[in-house]
Amino acid sequence: MALECEGLSIDIGGTSVVRDVSLSVGDGERVGLIGSSGSGKSMIVRSVMGLLPPTAHVSGSVRLHGNELAGLDDASMSLLRGSAIGMVFQNPQNALNPVLTVAQQIELPLRLHYDLSGGERRARVLRMLGKVGLPESFADRSVMALSGGQQQRVGIATALVTSPRMIIADEPTTALDATTQRQIVDLLRELVDELGASMLFITHDFAVLSRATTRCYVLHEGRIVESGSTDGILDHPRTTYAKTLVEAAKALSLHVEEGNGDE
Repeated sequence: MALECEGLSIDIGGTSVVRDVSLSVGDGERVGLIGSSGSGKSMIVRSVMGLLPPTAHVSGSVRLHGNELAGLDDASMSLLRGSAIGMVFQNPQNALNPVLTVAQQIELPLRLHYDLSGGERRARVLRMLGKVGLPESFADRSVMALSGGQQQRVGIATALVTSPRMIIADEPTTALDATTQRQIVDLLRELVDELGASMLFITHDFAVLSRATTRCYVLHEGRIVESGSTDGILDHPRTTYAKTLVEAAKALSLHVEEGNGDE
């Protein structure tokens, strides 16, 4: 199993934000975690990444490929972030370093985790640019000179350049228009499958989730209230909360007419 959370509970400053959550992502599986704002999704992601605030109290277990993450010190987690776990963030403009070029941004995980020459890093960066659909000429551009969709492609390249076995995608399309959302979801899905990696995809939108995952968990007020195949829940939601999310997805979805890309 790539990722397992078992009986995970998180209190922040005495307030319960995640309550007895158990979920799993199998090897090579793409699994979704869906819920509205404030449902606890981000806290679960932070617990996996070792980025919870100092006031957090965690109980339960979080395991990556069988190894316990809960309670690891920051130095140990730093060795895993960017190498064993790749992270694609919600807002690429905030996640990327504005003073770096595209190549400098993508090669950061390589500098941190591998002893490679400058030429070897450059070759890997250019290869990743091709994989995310950006020309090599973008390598020396400022990341802030790119469109939102192009920036998210750089974010994906940065997350995947070390070929991590686990990808966390935290609402990676929220800041993008509908056409670009579809392109980014499809790109991320294809690259994760090509790597043979596993992915936990976080979102509040079933339309996005149905394109990215095969199985999902529905989170409401810090608890898992429903789980099953993504298409199954989308077609036949059992809980009132899941029905609300499904109806919202039908009202505002990714299913738009083919149009221009984000380039």
